[in-house]
Amino acid sequence: MNIERKELIELCDKFLNREITKSELEFYAFNAIMSDEFDWDDDDNVISETIFDWDNEIINFPINEVNMKLWKKRLETNVDELLEHNNWNVHIEKQKDICEKYKSKWKPISRNLKVGISENLNLEKLNGLRHKTEKGKVCWYIWSGDYSENDDFFKPICAEHLLQRNPKIIKYLGLDDGFRFLITESGYEDVWFDENLLKS
Repeated sequence: MNIERKELIELCDKFLNREITKSELEFYAFNAIMSDEFDWDDDDNVISETIFDWDNEIINFPINEVNMKLWKKRLETNVDELLEHNNWNVHIEKQKDICEKYKSKWKPISRNLKVGISENLNLEKLNGLRHKTEKGKVCWYIWSGDYSENDDFFKPICAEHLLQRNPKIIKYLGLDDGFRFLITESGYEDVWFDENLLKS
């Protein structure tokens, strides 16, 4: 049986529609690799990488809805964004570039640090600000849409989880205490220092 991209795209859709499980996808990939009955074009690295990704999520990427959409995108367009959504370290150089561009000291946070985020990070406009860093306290607050003073507006999550929620935010998290940013889906970017953030 010759495996083509269209078949893998169909499997992506079936997973996203909950017609097949993660275990079934792993079983398919394992069989494709181990059985002599399966074959695919050796020159198509996207097919090979996708099958090997699905065979072992422990050393590759978790099989989940976010990553499945990215696998489908890679199969359809050859655009690969899986590392950006799964590997914190690929954002480090981007952080340093942002800090240099806006004359900030690079002050990275641990990927395990809690950050405060609003419910929806997928609106047109995203805001972020960094208070003074104190051990055990949230220093970064990130929101989209209108700001609210309500106690439940910000939810604490581990910074690393932003990789799957909205990875373009990560490159701003190396900015020093007192910095703010505003970005939009259309590509607008503004970063500035607000000394008032250090007074609170």
